[in-house]
Amino acid sequence: MKSVTALEAKTRFGELLERVMSGEEIIITRHDKAVARMIPEGVSRSEEVKKAVDGLLALQKKIDGHAGNRIPRDWKTLKKLVEEGRE
Repeated sequence: MKSVTALEAKTRFGELLERVMSGEEIIITRHDKAVARMIPEGVSRSEEVKKAVDGLLALQKKIDGHAGNRIPRDWKTLKKLVEEGRE
């Protein structure tokens, strides 16, 4: 991930855009603080989402392994347990 100043981004926008299109991510800074991020559209983002979903599914399996059958999966059972807890 490359970092450039706002002035450099303004001056070299076309070059930076080409680099982003080839898959690079670029951070734009002002006064040494990140203010914007240039990222490729589409493929890169969908890969991040897929990784996040895979991680959540793995976590769910891990939780299921520890909880056994104690966690109900259907809405009616969950709603009934919540209502019982309010009584």
